[in-house]
Amino acid sequence: MEDPQNNRIIPIRIVAGIATVLIAVGAGLTWWTLTSRSPQEPVISSPNTTSPSPLISPSPSQTVEKTLAIYWVEDQNGKQAIVPQPVQIQAQNDPTTLLTVAFDQLLTSSPDTNQLSEIPKGTTIQQLTTNNDDVYIDLSPEFTQGGGSASMTGRLGQVVYTATTLNPNSKVWLSVGGKPLTVLGGEGLEIPQPITRPIFEKEFLPVP
Repeated sequence: MEDPQNNRIIPIRIVAGIATVLIAVGAGLTWWTLTSRSPQEPVISSPNTTSPSPLISPSPSQTVEKTLAIYWVEDQNGKQAIVPQPVQIQAQNDPTTLLTVAFDQLLTSSPDTNQLSEIPKGTTIQQLTTNNDDVYIDLSPEFTQGGGSASMTGRLGQVVYTATTLNPNSKVWLSVGGKPLTVLGGEGLEIPQPITRPIFEKEFLPVP
């Protein structure tokens, strides 16, 4: 007669063996999976940032505010002087536009006390253009009317200095009614073309 205790021992051993086999198989599968997996580069998530905009210089179409100067005539100890008056100008960032606004103020505003304008009333700028260091100004016929040589010199200085307020080294080409201005006034004040600040000071201002 068989011992019941021996019958119980056999199944327990079988179960233990099967469990051992399953564990070994599972470990092998895990090792194979880890070793056969292709290595991958880590993915780094970068923050969603916007690159800074590059610095942009004002374009000619942008409105800017600048301090320019318009010029008046002043008597200084009996000698004629061309003196500046600072003015604030808001206009497009373009030399032609800025100078046109400056001349508009010169021809329409009033000077300070003890200063005057020798430019005849009614004078207008018919055309003003710029090209690098050159300034071209076409004045209306009123510019040549009335006054003696001192008045002619004063008005010429006002135009030359105001035209060169952006660049004191600019060359100014003057015309009246579309024709080059070579002689001004009845006394025949000869006007060099082009004229600059140094030329005006040498030719027309009194020696100190």
